[in-house]
Amino acid sequence: MASAAAFMGALGLLGWASGSVRLQAFVSGRPPITANSAASLLVLAAGVHLLTPRVLSPRRRAAGQLCGLVVFAVAATTLAYEVSGIDLRVDSLFTRAAPFAAQPQAYRSSALAALCLTLLGSGLLLFDAAWGRWTRPAQVPVLTAAVVVLAVLTGHAYGAELLFRFSPQSPRGMSLPTAIAQALLAASILMARPEHGVVAIVTSTRLGGSMARRLLAPALAGPALLGFVVLALTYEDSPSLPVSHALLATASAIVAVALTLLTAASLNRVDEVRALVSEELRLWRDFVQQADDAIMVRTPEGTVIGWNPAAERLFGWRREEIVGRSVLTLVPEDRRHEVSMLAECVARGERVPAFETVRVARDGTRIEVSLSLASVRDGDGRIVGMAAIIRDLRERKAAERRYAELFESASDGIFIADPSGVVEEVNVSGCRLLGRCRGEVIGRSILEFIPPEDATRLVAAREALLDGEAQVGDWQLVAADGTRVPVEASAAIRGGRWQLFVRDQRARKAAETAMARLYREEALAKAWLQGVLDGMPEAVLLVDADGNLSHNQAARRFIAAGDGAPGLDLREPDGAAVGWTELPLMRALRRGEPCSGRELVAHDAHSGQVPVLVSASPLADAGGRRVGAVSVLRDISVLKEMERLREEWTAIVAHDLRQPLNVIAMSTQALARTAAIEPDTTAARALVRIRGATGRLGRMIRDLYDAARLDARRLTLARAPVELRDLLIEVAARTCGDADRRIRVHVPRSLPPVLADAGRVEQVMENLLANALKYGDPDAAVEVTAEAAEEMVVVSTRNHGPGLAPEQLARLFTRFYRARPEGRAEGIGLGLYIARGLVEAQGGKIWAESGVHDVVFRFSLPIAGAVRP
Repeated sequence: MASAAAFMGALGLLGWASGSVRLQAFVSGRPPITANSAASLLVLAAGVHLLTPRVLSPRRRAAGQLCGLVVFAVAATTLAYEVSGIDLRVDSLFTRAAPFAAQPQAYRSSALAALCLTLLGSGLLLFDAAWGRWTRPAQVPVLTAAVVVLAVLTGHAYGAELLFRFSPQSPRGMSLPTAIAQALLAASILMARPEHGVVAIVTSTRLGGSMARRLLAPALAGPALLGFVVLALTYEDSPSLPVSHALLATASAIVAVALTLLTAASLNRVDEVRALVSEELRLWRDFVQQADDAIMVRTPEGTVIGWNPAAERLFGWRREEIVGRSVLTLVPEDRRHEVSMLAECVARGERVPAFETVRVARDGTRIEVSLSLASVRDGDGRIVGMAAIIRDLRERKAAERRYAELFESASDGIFIADPSGVVEEVNVSGCRLLGRCRGEVIGRSILEFIPPEDATRLVAAREALLDGEAQVGDWQLVAADGTRVPVEASAAIRGGRWQLFVRDQRARKAAETAMARLYREEALAKAWLQGVLDGMPEAVLLVDADGNLSHNQAARRFIAAGDGAPGLDLREPDGAAVGWTELPLMRALRRGEPCSGRELVAHDAHSGQVPVLVSASPLADAGGRRVGAVSVLRDISVLKEMERLREEWTAIVAHDLRQPLNVIAMSTQALARTAAIEPDTTAARALVRIRGATGRLGRMIRDLYDAARLDARRLTLARAPVELRDLLIEVAARTCGDADRRIRVHVPRSLPPVLADAGRVEQVMENLLANALKYGDPDAAVEVTAEAAEEMVVVSTRNHGPGLAPEQLARLFTRFYRARPEGRAEGIGLGLYIARGLVEAQGGKIWAESGVHDVVFRFSLPIAGAVRP
């Protein structure tokens, strides 16, 4: 609607610019729209658009209200001029110099237009204002403007000039475009907040809103149409009637609309109250239907007229069966006098508190219930019925009986006394503690059962109990024979009565004495064990199930990190850190995994890195539950030094044995060349045997030498990109020729080069192929494959024959280990150990897999392009 008003304002400005009377007045002979009115309509439409959204930013709200302020100022200046004749010139700032002004002050709005614009501008200024309970004060000026506009529109419709200009001779009046646009703006301002004011009444979904939507249009247009009919019948005889008919139609429309809106508002309020009452009745009905307690309504004569589902469940009577019956149906014979007594109390207006009684179910079962009564009165205050709330007490009574049974069967003595300390109840255990019967205890003061020296203490405890504090402590009771019984007493005052729980401590005192003796014995045994552990040269660590660590004297050298902070720094022999949860001690504690002889390196605050052998075992109690773990660290520095010396000696011996072996080999070759020996003679066969023995001895010396250099970490490598396919084919061909066996090589031509020492790779392959030929089926071929896997190349050798057991696979790459020493194979068990060292030194891995009828060895080497410099 605001957009339509803006469109009319734009048409008016266009008419002024072009001089078109049609655009300015719509109807010839009627007042044209003025420039100020057209501009004000545009500004008002912009303000409405700015203020329409429900969530407004401060800038948008200020801009919308500024539009209203501008229109209000311009229109108010025009009204001031019309009333007082004083021209403030505020309303001529934009149009006074317009070249198309046909007459003096032609731009200025008429008095009626200025009045309506002032009211609409004030409506924008008060757009979202709220004054106390008055949430929409802006609708008052807007509705007032709407009434004026309605009169103007009626005047235009009837041709009654008095309604849109003060006199026929006045050159200015409210134009038809201005009236229509202001009507649209008033409607758009009212509808911008439809949840308040007049629009809320019309758009309501209640009865009043429905009525208003049906009657508002007839109320608004009916008087005007009726006036047209009357005017058409009487106009020729009375030409002055249009003004009176227009005024009558306007007043009738205003009154009809006002009455419609007032009636609709009243109906809405009545409908809202009715809905609230209906909702309240529904809630009460739901409450009664869903209540856990039985609710019954009866007439004063005793006839049942109301019965909820809980009553059906409690008594077994369905609603249609019990309604109309006498309430005595539910009352046993011995309780029927209660009915008349209760009815008399309610009739006298007395309040009937809840009381416990007995009622009868449909099957004759007696039900213990709590009964509450209330009167039901009509509008005149007369009693028309009684409502009873009946609560099932069977569970509570059963609980009370269980409580009484527990009270009597409790192993602790229980005393219940009044505030002055006189015993009212006591159980069997309490009587047993005092050595008295119940009659000798009840009615007597607690002071009579405690020693005289504790009387003052009891008085102080009573004062603390009265302050709301519970008291727990050790006391003594005096039995009937004068014996003093040590007890632990817990007392509190609840519900105005003492509750005293007394536990016999004679058994506890005996247990404490025995416990103290056992503690002394345990402390002695612990001190003895600590002495034994401190005398051990090995470091011993103990950890309990909570992770608390203890140790002997020898372990103190290791219980410190490099910075002096407490801790245990254990690492692998290559320097890699071992996580706390992966330590043998913690694995034994958490997983129950024992460990024996694992070589690690410990940090000694004085000696630096110390090689140790670590063993760990879980500790369990008699039930098999893990309660801790123990670990022993043995310093093997001396053993490591001896091993280093042995490895150096082995390397020296291997190096020194090579010289005489080389002499033997060269002498044998020279002898074979110089002596004319027939191939099949004894001498020729002897030379072959000598050369074979020399070769095997040379390989053994080389293996010993390489193993010694690997152990001493002195192995040197010349790593460079290697075409592995050519190398594997060459080694397989050479080995196949020497062994007179078949070796199949399946290597793709696209295999990428690896970064490795070619000679050492040949040595690894020779060892693996020699191993496959020695232990494999002599009639089956050995298979060699290679493939790229991510950043590595994996080489495999497969020989067919008997498989290996898992325990053999685990030890296969250790020194001097041979999986089948009883067979025909030769060697000292260093080949696979050396192969592992050579592969790992070049950044790869080697492993073995065994099936039932085959064994596969695999090793990996890094691809040349994938290795970082």
